[in-house]
Amino acid sequence: MARGGGGRSGGDALGTRQRLEVLGGFVGFFTLLALVNAVGLIATGRPSIWASVVLLLMLAASWYTFRVWRRADRAVKRG
Repeated sequence: MARGGGGRSGGDALGTRQRLEVLGGFVGFFTLLALVNAVGLIATGRPSIWASVVLLLMLAASWYTFRVWRRADRAVKRG
């Protein structure tokens, strides 16, 4: 049974924020892996455009996830 009534309730916003925190953890972890991979390839003298593209996409996903999480966090704090 869902908490609260229909529409966006405080419990629903809290659940959304928590799901975004989990998503942020996954995205952040894979962003870190992409960074280590790209830096490792550059350090060994084998730079790869694909490693850089993946890193760029992961950084964009991390930024977007953080922005959405902040919006959800503000919704929880408002009520």
